[in-house]
Amino acid sequence: MSKSENLYTKLPKTDDSRNMPNATKVDKNCYNAFCMVAGDHMDNPWKYVRQDLCYLISHWFDIIKFLLDNSIFGIRFNNSKIPKGGSDELDLSYWENWKSMLFQLWCFFNTIPAIILYPMREMQLKEEESRDPLIEVEEHNDEKWFFINGVMANKHWLDENCKRLEHRFNRGVTGIFNSSYGIIWDTAETIVSRSFDDETIPVRWASWNIFKALKDENVKRVVLVAHSEGSVITNLVIKKLYWELSYSEQDDYNEQLLKKLEVYTFANISREFINPKGLIRCIEHYANEDDLIAKMGVLQESENPRFHGKIFINKNARGHLFNRYYSLDPKDYEFYKRPDECLFSECEKGENAQKPTFLFINHPKL
Repeated sequence: MSKSENLYTKLPKTDDSRNMPNATKVDKNCYNAFCMVAGDHMDNPWKYVRQDLCYLISHWFDIIKFLLDNSIFGIRFNNSKIPKGGSDELDLSYWENWKSMLFQLWCFFNTIPAIILYPMREMQLKEEESRDPLIEVEEHNDEKWFFINGVMANKHWLDENCKRLEHRFNRGVTGIFNSSYGIIWDTAETIVSRSFDDETIPVRWASWNIFKALKDENVKRVVLVAHSEGSVITNLVIKKLYWELSYSEQDDYNEQLLKKLEVYTFANISREFINPKGLIRCIEHYANEDDLIAKMGVLQESENPRFHGKIFINKNARGHLFNRYYSLDPKDYEFYKRPDECLFSECEKGENAQKPTFLFINHPKL
C-alpha cells in the first residue's frame, strides 16, 4: 500500500466485485455490496456537518499548516508567471494580489458581521457574476470552457485562474464567480453545501450557462473545470442539468446532451460526485496528496461508488491555491486505481484509462 493510500477510506470487498462492461448499466448485485455506503447520502445532513467539524478539530495541525501554506509561507516576490498566463495568487510582485490578500484579512477580522449580513449580501449578488473569455480561438469555436473558483477567491483571483487555463490550453474560459466571505465563512459555507446540497446562486448561474452551451448545436464540446468549493457546486450543477434534460420527453432536448460535457476538478471536497448513467464524456479529479481540502473530499472518497471519475494524485505535494500549488503538468500526477464499481464512463476504461485526459489537451511537449 502506497503512502497516499493510507489516507483513503477502504470499503469492504466482496465476491460480487466485477467489471462493468456497459458504463450506463450498473450490475445490481455488485452495487448492492455497497448499498449502505451508497445510501448514506440520504441520511441526516447535520450528521455530516458534525463529522466535518470533528475532522477539522482532530486535524488542527493540518489546519495550521494549510493556513500558513496558503498565506505567509507561500508568499513570493518573483513574478512567478507572466501576467497573461495567470499570476500566482501569493506573488506580491503584483498590486492586485496585495489587494486580494488584504481583502481576505479584512474578511477574517469581520467574520461575525459577515455571518450576520450573509443573507443580505447573497440577495444583492447578481446572477450574472461571471468573467468573459479574454481570448477567442477560431479553430476551437465549437468548444465552450467554464471555470468555477473555490474558497478565498475574489474576482481578481478568478480572473487569474482563468488566464492560467487560457494560456495553458489555448481556449477561451468563462469564469463563474463563487464569491468569498473569508476563510472562516467560506469553510462553513462549503461544509453546509456539501452536506445539505445547498443550491446557491453560482449553482444556478453555472447550470444556466452550461445548459445553453449543451443545447447549442454549434457546440460539440463543453468543458467544466472546478477548484475546491467549486467542485461541490459542480456536483450540484451536474444533478440539476441531468434533471432539466431528462424530466420530460416532450422537450426538444434530452439527457444525451450530457455526452458533450467533460468535467475536471482540482482539490475536490465533495462527499459524492455523480456521473448520471455514465453520460458525461469524461470526469477526472486532481489532488495534491497533502492538501487538507482534498483529504476531506476526493482522497477520502476515492473508493466510494458514488464518487465517479478518474483520480490523479500529486505525491508529496502540498498547498491548496489553484495557481500557486496545483500543477498542470501530467508528469506530476500518479494514477490512482479505483474499484471497478466506481467506473462509469468510457474514458475510465481501455488503454488510455490511466492517462490524465485533461492535462494532455494542448500539452506543449506533444
